[in-house]
Amino acid sequence: MEQQIQVRSRRRRRRKKHTFLVPLVALAVILTTYFTVKAVIGAKERTQTEVSQTQQTTESTEPSYTGLLAQADRLAQQYDYDGAKALVETCSGWQTTEELKAAYDGYTAAQARTVRYGDTTTIPHIFFHSLVADTARAFDGDDSSDGYNVFMTTVDEFRTMLDILYEEGYVLVDIHDLASFQEQPDGTQVMKQGDIMLPPEKKPLIMSQDDVNYYEYMVDGDGDGKADKDGDGFATRLVVGEDGKPTCAYITADGKTVTGAYDLVPILDEFLEQHPDFSYRGAKAILGITGYQGVLGYRTHPKYREILGDAAYEKEVADAKAVAQCLKDDGYVFASHSFGHPSLQSISVDALIEDTDKWETQCQPILGDTDILIYPYGADIAGVEDYSGAKFDKLYDAGFRYFCNVSAASPYWVQIHDTYVRQARINLDGYRLTHATNLIAHLLPDPESVLDPARPLPVPDL
Repeated sequence: MEQQIQVRSRRRRRRKKHTFLVPLVALAVILTTYFTVKAVIGAKERTQTEVSQTQQTTESTEPSYTGLLAQADRLAQQYDYDGAKALVETCSGWQTTEELKAAYDGYTAAQARTVRYGDTTTIPHIFFHSLVADTARAFDGDDSSDGYNVFMTTVDEFRTMLDILYEEGYVLVDIHDLASFQEQPDGTQVMKQGDIMLPPEKKPLIMSQDDVNYYEYMVDGDGDGKADKDGDGFATRLVVGEDGKPTCAYITADGKTVTGAYDLVPILDEFLEQHPDFSYRGAKAILGITGYQGVLGYRTHPKYREILGDAAYEKEVADAKAVAQCLKDDGYVFASHSFGHPSLQSISVDALIEDTDKWETQCQPILGDTDILIYPYGADIAGVEDYSGAKFDKLYDAGFRYFCNVSAASPYWVQIHDTYVRQARINLDGYRLTHATNLIAHLLPDPESVLDPARPLPVPDL
């Protein structure tokens, strides 16, 4: 019996021992797992820290002037060598930094190759209207088709022209580069030719676009005053893109609203991004604006307040101001194309005064001041004789100093007077690409090669 008790006692002790060992083993497993996981996490953290430190080290070894040098290169590509060198000079110790010194010397050498363009009165000025983005809708045989065929240029034709003009050595300049006021020894301000410094193989060129308004007849197919898919295949307005740059809103044939390069501004910007040397010191195009349906595709004429309602109308005005500022920041220049698009040549003095006042009160607050007037229909208020009379007095009092008409009788036509400049423009549209093409041979040696296959031929005569 005693032996049985002893055996049972030993068995109980063994069971207690085993019972006690179970949690110890579990605890050991848990601790092992914990420290293993912690070690792995720690290793990852150390690795990430090392990677971060490596990245920081790599970044710190990248020259601090890299971004600035890229800006300087861009200025030099646009012939602003003084600006490029001034940027380099802002870097401490640039004279002893090999890359900066080499860039500076390169700008100096390139600048030494430039020559002053001899006579700015020989600078041509080309212009366009809204570009046809969808030829199927624009040239569909309705009442507007012939007009589009005569006066408009397609997107594909415009892109082709840019390539040709670039290959021919043309460079866009601002109209103010042509001539500007310069103080004389007696203190007076007199218009004098500008000093355009370009490589000898380059030629200056001015570009403008008329009626950057996206009129209802072009974009509204059902007559409700709003752009829709039944419009004629043009951009509907200019907008500020996601990148902060100006671009176009456009409604596709299936009714989808998209943004992109559907008119001159974003297409030209894309081209200049690839070819910065097509612009002299950032010059782009002049945008001629009327006001009788609003500006830049926004219904800002006061009559739309009643049509749209106060809140929607105020938003149109605010959005138009934002787009206008975006365009100016991007290098574009505004011009008055009159308020109601009348012929300033044929209307009365009183009618001209009323129209000019409307542009000042309704367009100028949105677009800002401008000293450029683009005549509707190209109809100048005078012939080759000097300006004078009540019409000129009103336009001059309104601040206009650069007056642009239309003529393709010669490659260029410019008058620089003491107080104003006149310049004739050449239309590069369906009519000019197919009629009297010899008048644009200096710009487009082979106009036929520019024609969009979708353009109906023959283009009607005027």
